[in-house]
Amino acid sequence: MIDTGLRWLAATLCIAGLTHIAAVLLAPSHSRDLAFTGVDFGGTDGKLVLVDNSNTSADLDPAFLNAVCRFDDETGPVRLTGIMPGTYWSVAAMSEDGRILSTLSREDLRGADIDLLVGRTAALDAVRQSVGLDSVETMSLPVSRGFVLLRLFAGSLDDRGLAEGAFEDLQCRPALSE
Repeated sequence: MIDTGLRWLAATLCIAGLTHIAAVLLAPSHSRDLAFTGVDFGGTDGKLVLVDNSNTSADLDPAFLNAVCRFDDETGPVRLTGIMPGTYWSVAAMSEDGRILSTLSREDLRGADIDLLVGRTAALDAVRQSVGLDSVETMSLPVSRGFVLLRLFAGSLDDRGLAEGAFEDLQCRPALSE
């Protein structure tokens, strides 16, 4: 009787252990799909949406301010414009499932001002020709929908105030609406 009970206990512990190991190993592959699902893009009217621990499950560095805006083929490429403070910042274009598609930093764009078109290659070419934006930097992407994540270093209190001010003045609008 004891031998049968020990076998059942050992089998139960093995199954529980394997289930736990599988859950731990599979969690990272599904977490990026849910990382930015809590961000509300409605009513942003050309502004970026601040991302923090209240609206994302992503593990974000607290020394950075993070903001996002959407892009899709229906509205065409988006144009991200604004004056950035002299601290480090970066832009990442991400697919809807959270994969990073392309990145740029302050050093890549050579300056404190940001003027960037983000979208599919064919759509970017059409916008540049129709609106005459030949000198604007572009971020060409292989997907039709996703979002742009802007990260700005704000390590000290002085930097945080500058970063928050910069985020308030940034514009992320469809390029054809200008």
